[in-house]
Amino acid sequence: MDVKKIIKGDWKLKGEAKNGIYRFSFDTGAKDFLEVLKELNLPPKAQGPQSKNYTIVNIKLENEAFFIELIYPFGKTSEKILVLDKENFVFGQGESKRVFVKDQDYTKRAK
Repeated sequence: MDVKKIIKGDWKLKGEAKNGIYRFSFDTGAKDFLEVLKELNLPPKAQGPQSKNYTIVNIKLENEAFFIELIYPFGKTSEKILVLDKENFVFGQGESKRVFVKDQDYTKRAK
């Protein structure tokens, strides 16, 4: 399974009240990263990222399970990927659990 290929792209946190896009970028020539974009309710051509926060992303295979490691300026965390398909991405457990749904429309609206 090509985990990076499936994760790459724009995601939204399921049930999140604020408008946030989580863009996972791979094959950048440097480090792989997660970019957090604040989505504005603007016309498609005017819409774009309001602010950017970058987090380095590593995908690891350990004991036949995939883990996502997120490296922030203040520390890092590593969580097991529980669900991963073209529409859903879930990692972590308990308070650290994150449930993402693919946002196919953000890229189209931002062009």
